[in-house]
Amino acid sequence: MKALVYKKPGRKNGSICEVPCPVCGDNEVLVKVMACGICKPAESSHDRSGSLLGIYPVTPGHEFSGIAVEVGKNVNHVRVGDRVTADNGYQCGTCYFCQKGIPTSCLNFRSQGHNLPGGFAQYVLCRADKVYTFPDSISFDHASLCELIGCALNCVDRAELRYGDNVVVIGCGSSGNIIAQLLKNSCAGRVVALDSVQSKLDRIAPFGVETVLVDRDDYDKHERILKEMFPHGIDVIIDAAGDDGPLFERSIKLLAPKGRYVMYSFFYNEPKTVKVEPALLIKNDLKIVGSPFQMFRFRDCIDVLEQKKIDCSVLISGTYPLDRYFEALDRVINDNEVMKIIIHPNES
Repeated sequence: MKALVYKKPGRKNGSICEVPCPVCGDNEVLVKVMACGICKPAESSHDRSGSLLGIYPVTPGHEFSGIAVEVGKNVNHVRVGDRVTADNGYQCGTCYFCQKGIPTSCLNFRSQGHNLPGGFAQYVLCRADKVYTFPDSISFDHASLCELIGCALNCVDRAELRYGDNVVVIGCGSSGNIIAQLLKNSCAGRVVALDSVQSKLDRIAPFGVETVLVDRDDYDKHERILKEMFPHGIDVIIDAAGDDGPLFERSIKLLAPKGRYVMYSFFYNEPKTVKVEPALLIKNDLKIVGSPFQMFRFRDCIDVLEQKKIDCSVLISGTYPLDRYFEALDRVINDNEVMKIIIHPNES
């Protein structure tokens, strides 16, 4: 079968090549991959210095969906021909944190697409307990976004919304767009999205989300608008942009008393640290909370798609066959207007 393989980190060490098709075990499901999304932070890391979780050689791709073509003899919830997606995170179940009920901190955590073979291949082998079926009403492209939707769901949960809370989402890429859509289907009051790219704001505006364009050379502009919109402060700010210490340091000052600042995105580039004034946190009873990428939400994600709580069609900027992976990746890295690109490994 064809697969994308990085023998080591770096573009020169990656190629589309022939590899053996996985052999399905008794407790596994072999999936013919129909769609696999490019995650900009993860895939650009493989292409440069290496993923934080990476063990090489590896086939990347942790956002995928497809068709079950072989099912192990001990598997009862999946049948050959089912449309499936899979939770890419594998916890050991026996380490200290797993036994404490904190699997996201598993000391032996493994992930398909990082240190286990992922979905940028014609076939991928999955542990059966990680596989979820979904109905014909959901496309393969949309189902491949379940991992991303799960992260967004966890982010909304971490915001601890109270009825009528006013929320600002910083960054309206694919994650920020999903988060904003989920917020519009929650108990939140006004939902406002910020981005420096107008086309991204244009994609979320039809859902009733208010938008504010950010001038990267003059943050005073959007801050003046937000202060006019929310003279008493913002209840929740969700940072779905990352990579911008000054924006964080300024935005936290816009929170209302008892406000929450939810860190969804990593700072992948410098600066790696930010400055926070403790007196501000104490005086206004503010919270800064992290939103770890969440497993075990795939059934919820499928329900969200089936109930049309979010529209994924606005997220997809294009689809490519596996042979054109590097062309697609370059577009994701270099074009600020791109949202999500999906690879179809079994398409010519």
